[in-house]
Amino acid sequence: MPELLLVPVLICLATAVLAGVVRGFAGFGSAMILTPVFSAFYGPTVGVPVCLLIEFCISLPLLRRAWPLVDWRQIATLLVAAAVGVPIGVWLLAWADPAPLRWAISGIVLGAVLLLASGWRYTGKPVLAGTLSAGVASGFLNGLAGMAGPPVAFYYLAGAGAAAAIRASFIVYFAAVDLVALAGLSVRGLMTLQALLLAAIFVLPYIGGGLVGERLFKLASESFFRRLALVILIIVAVASPFL
Repeated sequence: MPELLLVPVLICLATAVLAGVVRGFAGFGSAMILTPVFSAFYGPTVGVPVCLLIEFCISLPLLRRAWPLVDWRQIATLLVAAAVGVPIGVWLLAWADPAPLRWAISGIVLGAVLLLASGWRYTGKPVLAGTLSAGVASGFLNGLAGMAGPPVAFYYLAGAGAAAAIRASFIVYFAAVDLVALAGLSVRGLMTLQALLLAAIFVLPYIGGGLVGERLFKLASESFFRRLALVILIIVAVASPFL
């Protein structure tokens, strides 16, 4: 019946707006809102490509202000490493049951959040091994569940960078890593006409929410930004086994 078909669309529209506000404010975290809802209604092999498509689109209006604040050498290293991790995640999405792995990831993310919440910060210069590890883990999660955020969020939040620079790095990094993941999904034949049509429906509400979030970020303090980022990571850790 038409009214029953309308319910998933309305729920997904509201979800897209909320996720967009979170992405526009924090620079990451929208996947943990989008992925479970879209996957529940359309299945993960459709829901994940849709989420990645609309997440990539929101990066475009946010990039202009983020561009000058980014450490490009660091971002490039993360992206090279992520490109290694994405195909592994995409392969698992297409062929394997990722549930046991997600429980392990949940525990790791939660442990990292507790470490950050304790006040710990890495005050030295980022080492290459840590940057590569964060990139590979991020790419893997992005290919598996459209969630590139937790490893890179921990990597940046553990340092002493300013909130504006951290958020800018998130925006630029996730735009690029989403593009890599989309290419991997296309190679696997998961970028279907249905996914493209659904993305076209939900992208404008998502971008609208993102622009609202960007305005809210300008009103927030440094400490509030970090607290909200930790809350997002906690939600990701608790919710990821059920995505």
